[in-house]
Amino acid sequence: MKKKTIPGWALVILLISGICGLMFLPYFLTGKAFILGWDMRTIYSSNFENLRTMVRAWQSDGTLPYWSWVNLLGNDFYSSKLFYFNDFFEYFFVFTDLPYSEAIVWMTWLRYLTAGLSFYAYCRYQNYRKDTSVLGALMFAFSAYLIQIMRDPFFASYISFLPLYYLSVDRWIRERKPFFYVFMVFFLFLNSYYLFYMTSLFTILYFIFRWRKEYGDMKGMMKEAMKLIGCYLIGFLLAGFIVVPEILNVLANSRVGERSSLFFYQSIVPYLDYLFALFTPTSVVAYRTDNISRLYLYDTPNHQLMAAYLWAGSLCAVLVPQLFLRKKRERTFNRIVFALITAFALIPLLNSIMHGFSEPSYRWLINVTFLWIAMILPMIEDPGTADQKTVLRTGWVLAAALAVSPWLIALMAREDFAILDGYVLLLVFVPFFPLSAFFFSHNNRKALLVVTVLEMIAASGLSCFGNETQRELSKEDTDRTAVILGEKNYYNSWTLTLDPANNERFYRNYIDRYAVYFGRGTNYNLDENIMGLMAYDSTYLASTNDLVRLDPEHVVDYLPWTFDITNPDIMTLVSARYAVTGREDPCPFRNGKRVAYFADTWAVYENLDYINLGKTYGKGILTYEEYDPSMSERITSDIICHPEDKEAIQALLSDEEVQCYSASASGNHVSAGLRTEKPGFAVVSVPYDRGWRITVNGQEKKVYPVNGGLCGFAVDRGNNDIQMWFTPFGLKEGKWLTILGAAVLALTLFFHFRK
Repeated sequence: MKKKTIPGWALVILLISGICGLMFLPYFLTGKAFILGWDMRTIYSSNFENLRTMVRAWQSDGTLPYWSWVNLLGNDFYSSKLFYFNDFFEYFFVFTDLPYSEAIVWMTWLRYLTAGLSFYAYCRYQNYRKDTSVLGALMFAFSAYLIQIMRDPFFASYISFLPLYYLSVDRWIRERKPFFYVFMVFFLFLNSYYLFYMTSLFTILYFIFRWRKEYGDMKGMMKEAMKLIGCYLIGFLLAGFIVVPEILNVLANSRVGERSSLFFYQSIVPYLDYLFALFTPTSVVAYRTDNISRLYLYDTPNHQLMAAYLWAGSLCAVLVPQLFLRKKRERTFNRIVFALITAFALIPLLNSIMHGFSEPSYRWLINVTFLWIAMILPMIEDPGTADQKTVLRTGWVLAAALAVSPWLIALMAREDFAILDGYVLLLVFVPFFPLSAFFFSHNNRKALLVVTVLEMIAASGLSCFGNETQRELSKEDTDRTAVILGEKNYYNSWTLTLDPANNERFYRNYIDRYAVYFGRGTNYNLDENIMGLMAYDSTYLASTNDLVRLDPEHVVDYLPWTFDITNPDIMTLVSARYAVTGREDPCPFRNGKRVAYFADTWAVYENLDYINLGKTYGKGILTYEEYDPSMSERITSDIICHPEDKEAIQALLSDEEVQCYSASASGNHVSAGLRTEKPGFAVVSVPYDRGWRITVNGQEKKVYPVNGGLCGFAVDRGNNDIQMWFTPFGLKEGKWLTILGAAVLALTLFFHFRK
């Protein structure tokens, strides 16, 4: 009777679940939150709550999730925040009531499972045996890159599906089946156009590798490659309704275009890190409080942290050198591949191209990790194709290299050897190299699997709970901080009790992030759905650049894309009515008074100069070139504009200054009333975006970005009924591209099946 065995996919699920369980267990036992690092606790958790708010508003009243009012002064949620939220796994949990500290555990497990099963599917399509496929799945799922990128969960979601994308390329090469490839292009564009841009460039190299592997030469390759590019374009067109608004938004953002034109990095660290990345579990030593972390991180002039993540276990590191010791023709090809990858990694100008013509980054190296694993799979399948003696020697050489490399990096980077205070962490992995080499050379596959599992347990454990920066917060504190001003909308309802007229007012709130949020982040107002004055927003609106020009010191916080408005004049400009501070802290407004204590803990001040949404302006007008931050007291009386708009705006100004007598904002709509004696020019505290359409008494008005990137427009004499509607800029064009893509796909399907 044939002995029953566990199916390979089931074994992958069991092993990955077991490793994840051991990774999560210390957090459960100690009451720590599985919040991996600063970004997860300051941006991802709050963004998740903002997504939950937007989706539930869509459910309850049909408000499409286009504009969010709680991200700084407001943000094009659809075009900018879907950069984070086109995350397949988020949508399983936004409809639940789970706090982020619990939802992220489940999502992380699902991401690891998806990564492992995707790679397993890739291996099985290549007809590798079950044990080979399981080993490949574990190496990819717990590679240094994936372990580290779990700190940035929306990136991790993209990468977990990456093997399926390359599988779809293989299906085209082998069977000329295009539709799975079209779907994967569409799906990955939705998931992260940013990372898929890098993958798209890398696909050129992968296609050549797989074609040559399948057919042995390049005959007919260009013709089929052009057909595949056509399929790629169909996938892009299908994703147009999301990708076009996203791309137009990010192109207007000042973070794009900071590309490097250099041929050399300003430090030796990135060169050494790349050189040693294949055999160094970088996720274990990077982003730690230990000094050794500085040896594995390079901070570019534009604050892009670079760390090289190529490690995918000792077995991968031991076998990759074999690729350069094979038959002459194959050896030459592999060396060319390695030379190309190295050139794009180590020449900043080329690396900048891989990073979307922005600051150099090693983020695209996950494609290299995938390629190395894919290239060594034949040797795992048939150990006889490798030189066993060389494998054994390589195991010992790499063990020695890992033990010595931190000292070499410190020496060559001219660092004191005291920087190696976390050196023992790397020594944990030294024995795995000779063990993997030994069991591989003796074709002991069970022992090899055990070694790999133990190695992945060590890597994931030391990278997560073993790193004190990844276990700083208790679950209790994490959940409490997210609702420190009460459950969602509680504070908003409370402020309505301070003045019945607030129901017809548009107002924001200054929250002292040190007194209230303990300085832990600038995004907690998203959790509580409070219209605040701060945000950590890497995809901020382009008009925010003008806001920063009003007073950089009192708008920008600890990074160029973190904001906390503390200038009292700007607070008044943007309709801040209340401030929540420490009980004995002074009033942050120029002219204010304490009106209450919230929860008997925090002082609440009212701004006596408060402006209800907006007002008309007198004849004073300055360009940004004529303005400097010392003039901030003038921003509520004078127009600050771009030079090209000055003449047109000046012709619209009157000497009358009148505030809106009523105002409200909800979802994608703003409504206000303004009564004037003369025609004039009004500025409302709504961030300028090309997606806003403004009518006054039913007549559409031209919108100007003024006074720190706010919306300015002409108003009529008498009563002005102001209506504003928001639709993401580029959405209409994106929808037409999607329709075009669907039509082309339908024609392709018709002719394909007819043939």
